Amino acid sequence: MTYLTDPYSKMPHPKLLRRSLCSLALVIAGHVTLSAPAFAGSMLDEGVSAYRHGNFEKSAQIFTPLARNGDATAQYLLSCQMINGAGVSADEATGWNMMQQATDNRHPDASIIMARKLEASGAPTDQIRALYQQSADEGETQAMLWLALDALDQGKPDDAKALLEKAWELGDPRAATLLANRLTKTDSGRYQYLRSAAQRGEMRAAAYLAEEARSVDDTAEAVGWCAIATGLPGHNEHVDWKSIGDAVEKNCAKFDKDLGEQDRAANRERVDQFLATFFENYQPWTPWKPCAVR
Repeated sequence: MTYLTDPYSKMPHPKLLRRSLCSLALVIAGHVTLSAPAFAGSMLDEGVSAYRHGNFEKSAQIFTPLARNGDATAQYLLSCQMINGAGVSADEATGWNMMQQATDNRHPDASIIMARKLEASGAPTDQIRALYQQSADEGETQAMLWLALDALDQGKPDDAKALLEKAWELGDPRAATLLANRLTKTDSGRYQYLRSAAQRGEMRAAAYLAEEARSVDDTAEAVGWCAIATGLPGHNEHVDWKSIGDAVEKNCAKFDKDLGEQDRAANRERVDQFLATFFENYQPWTPWKPCAVR
C-alpha cells in the first residue's frame, strides 16, 4: 500500500501500491523535479535522467551499485522501481527494505513514504512524527505541513505558525492558505496570504477568494477567482479563448447570474482584464508526489 494524503488533512488515503506509489513510471516523464540533495556525481545524474525519461532498465542498472554504496537518492528511486516492478522484477519486500535504507540515510521523500506507511498501519504517533520531522529537517515542505497540523491538534499554534512560515518561505503555497485560514487574525493579512498562494497555483486559495469577493459584491473578482480555482490555463496567444469562456460559464456563472444582460457582459470584460493581470505574474508551484524526481 502507499499513502497519499490531502495536504490539509493528516488522514491517509490508501491506494493500491502498484497503481499509485509510482504512478511513478507513468507520470515522472512529465514531472521532472528532484527534492533530493545535490547529485553525488555524473553517474547519479545519468541515472536520474534515465528515470525521468522512463528508461527504467537503464536507471536500475545505474542506481544498483550507487544504492549498494549508500547513496540515498539511488536507494529511494531504486526502491520505487523494485516495489512497482518498473524496469526490474517486482520485489516489494526488498524494495521496502531499500526504502527504509533511504530513510535511514535521511532522504526526505523516503521518510514521508515510510511515515505514511506507518500511519496506515496504525503505528504510534511518536514514530510517525519522528519521520516527518526528519523529512522537514531536510527541507521538505510536505512534512512541515503535516507537523504544523499535528501541532495545531496538540494546541501548539506558535509551533504550527513557525512551521507554516518556513514552508511558505520555501515556496509551498498550501502553507500560505493554512496561515490565512488558521493563524492570521487580520482580514488584510488573510487576503494577502490567499492572493499570494493563488499566484503560485494554489486553487483552494482562489476558491476562498472567490467567496470573499462575492461577499462584498465584487462580481468581476468573484468570477475571476472562481475561474482560477477551476484550473483554467494562463492567458497567452496560444490560449483558446472560447474554451475559457465556456469553462467560466459552466463553472462560475453563479457569481454574476443576477446581473442584467448588459451588466453581465460588462462584468465579463472586467473578468478578462482581471485574469490577464493575474496571469502576468503567475508562477505555479509543483506539489510533492511520491517517487517523482523534481
